[in-house]
Amino acid sequence: MSLRAPIAVTVEVRAAGHRVFRLAENLGEDGIALERPAPFDIGRPVEVTFALPDDPTLFRLPARLDVRGGDEDDDRDESMGGRALTFLAVGEDDRHRLQGYVRDRLDLPDLPR
Repeated sequence: MSLRAPIAVTVEVRAAGHRVFRLAENLGEDGIALERPAPFDIGRPVEVTFALPDDPTLFRLPARLDVRGGDEDDDRDESMGGRALTFLAVGEDDRHRLQGYVRDRLDLPDLPR
C-alpha cells in the first residue's frame, strides 16, 4: 500500500454500462478510497475517472473494487459494495502526477529519482 493523502473530488465509477458518482476521501498511487460504497460486486473490474484539485486533466484508470477504504479498522457492511478502488494499470506520467499530489498534500520533500 502506498502513502495516502486526503482528497475531496468527485469520482465516476463505471462498470457494465452502469455508472455512479462518489466523493473520494483519500488517494495514493495505488488507488483511491470513496466516502460511500459503490454498488458493484466486490472484486469487479471498473473504470474510474477523476481529476486532481487545480488540475483539469482527467485520470481514466482501470481499477478493482475492494471492500476496504484504506482503513484496516473499517467495519462497514460489505453487502453495500466496496469503498476502495485499487488501480490495475497506471502509466508513468499518471503515477508521477499521483505521487506529486500526495507529496504536496502531505508536505513531503521531493524524493531523488
